[in-house]
Amino acid sequence: MDDLKKRLIEFGMSDKEASVYLAMLELGPSSALDIAKKADVNRATTYILIEALKRRGLMSSVERGKKTLFVAESPEHLLSIVGEKLVEAEKQKNGLRDVMPEFMALFNLAEEKPRVRFFESMEGIRNCREAFLQMMGAEQLIRIFIHYDEEMVRLAKFEEGQRLGLNRRAAKFRLLYSMEPGLDLPAFGKNIEIRRAPPDMPLFHGELNIADRFILAASATPKPIVVIIESGQMAELFRGLFDLAWQAPTPQH
Repeated sequence: MDDLKKRLIEFGMSDKEASVYLAMLELGPSSALDIAKKADVNRATTYILIEALKRRGLMSSVERGKKTLFVAESPEHLLSIVGEKLVEAEKQKNGLRDVMPEFMALFNLAEEKPRVRFFESMEGIRNCREAFLQMMGAEQLIRIFIHYDEEMVRLAKFEEGQRLGLNRRAAKFRLLYSMEPGLDLPAFGKNIEIRRAPPDMPLFHGELNIADRFILAASATPKPIVVIIESGQMAELFRGLFDLAWQAPTPQH
């Protein structure tokens, strides 16, 4: 019972709300007095808690003769409520993502000099990549240098297409890569052009993502780190270097 109460509190109920809800599940249709006794909550407070549960859609009332009895809804309704919250959270996330370029434009007006942010640890890097992709405007082309060695493969602990954000709506990608012998090229989405660096090109390590105003540089050795640079001038410089290198390889896709 304690574990169930803990789960209800994690769901968002107060300690007393959880006690009343569990009491109602056990008792079935019952009076407020019986529920109060079972939950070990005073009667006046029980009425307040019942109304709170009613607003959540977790209980209802029935009339039997001159008595009003209260009954809990099926516990399966808890899952429905969570599902509704997830749908609403996803709508909020998509809404913020759609206007993120405008937010970032205002943010960058506050300071013209380059802004640099540093991240380390695998979780920090995942969050950094997601933040980087959210900064991108519609139909933006993201250019990527990457060298696949064992450490970079280790860094990519989940499917490569997701790691690079290739399923992101509207964004397009160009990937220029080199690879250590014996490794396989990951699978990618359809909105990406891929070319392999020629053997005579100087070897590079790590990864570089270049957008209109942002640069993301990642290294897996000696430990995973990522740096984001916010600078239109710096991004323009790296885009020019990428486009020069892009002309050398033969297209793969």
